[in-house]
Amino acid sequence: MDDLFAGLNPEQRFAVETIDGPLSVVASAGSGKTRVITRRIAHLISRDVPPDAILGVTFTNKAAREMRERVAHLSGYVCKTVCTFHGFCAQLLRADFGALGRSPDFTIYDDGDQRAVMK
Repeated sequence: MDDLFAGLNPEQRFAVETIDGPLSVVASAGSGKTRVITRRIAHLISRDVPPDAILGVTFTNKAAREMRERVAHLSGYVCKTVCTFHGFCAQLLRADFGALGRSPDFTIYDDGDQRAVMK
């Protein structure tokens, strides 16, 4: 447990130890955001918060994959709800599309895909 707090400055430690409610971590590149978020998630899991009740979001697939790997290493659990903002929204849409009479097997096109379909 102590290793979750090793090497953290006071502000980072506060963020990791905060277990009540949501927390937004905003800081410059290379300042340890991913370290803080992954350790906070591992700390929440160690306090008996179910991994599926934790949402960790980031902007890139690479960062999300790294966060999932770090959380798994620290806690022994794989958090499927550590993902990108876009990935989380797609999960929500897929889960609820049936209620709208739509198939959850849809594809999200990027700009290049959209242009190709239109041509």
